[in-house]
Amino acid sequence: MRLIILLTALLLSPNLFAQITVHTKPSREAYLSYEPIDIQVTITNQAGRPLTLRNTGNNSWIEFVVKNQSGRVVGQVAATAYAGTTIPTGETIRSSFTLNNHYDLALPGNYSVYAVVRTPEQNGREGTRSNQGYFTVNRGVPSWKAKVGVPGVAGDQREYRLIDFNNGSSPQLYVQVEDVRLGRMLACYSMGRNLSFRQALKAIDRENKLHVLFMTTPELYCYTIVNTSGDTVKRLYHKAIGSTKPYLHTHDDGSVVVANSVLYDPEKEAEEQKKFHSLSEVPGGFEQ
Repeated sequence: MRLIILLTALLLSPNLFAQITVHTKPSREAYLSYEPIDIQVTITNQAGRPLTLRNTGNNSWIEFVVKNQSGRVVGQVAATAYAGTTIPTGETIRSSFTLNNHYDLALPGNYSVYAVVRTPEQNGREGTRSNQGYFTVNRGVPSWKAKVGVPGVAGDQREYRLIDFNNGSSPQLYVQVEDVRLGRMLACYSMGRNLSFRQALKAIDRENKLHVLFMTTPELYCYTIVNTSGDTVKRLYHKAIGSTKPYLHTHDDGSVVVANSVLYDPEKEAEEQKKFHSLSEVPGGFEQ
């Protein structure tokens, strides 16, 4: 009788019913040092009932194991505190996690990562492990850099850097902003696709903001302004006027503008296109 009761208890154990599958995939195969490394995690609930995933005690409901190219585990540099979630019966959820919020992945090299997902009934030694995902971190070589002061903050200094980098999808123009005094990277991100056969134009305005103008398509130029905190404060697209090429002009008062261009308005462009009928649109009563 005791054996029957024990087997019944095991069959009704939540762990046996909490069946899930977990899949991990980096958003890209190649990243630049210090840019966000996003990992997509897909979880399918096959437990036959709604499943709630939440942190319990010292155990996180999801944990990542990151290894470098030598096979050594990369330690956490910040505590993990991911919000929980509930997955309805038979459904799949997808969430994105930024690895370098919790792991130091600035060193160039090859890395692997897998996720472990735990139900509330499982302890820190249990859980469902995902597949391994792989990605590469590259240092990148700045094509231009400049140091500026921070307005209103004595002694603070920033270094702007521009880096041409192909992240696996297309050539991109990246910007990095470093706090020189603290030796800490404040920002690193792509400003957009870059046709590098025309060199990007740069200028620093009177507030020490960085202005960058670069060709992103054969017809469009991307104009981006970045402040000393590393934030993009403006991004606009310009088109050349005739055969002239847009350029950055710095006024005597230190302000910067784009010259020899018109602002690109996609809605206005679409309206203009509607005014022209294609050759296949033949008015009634006429033949081609």
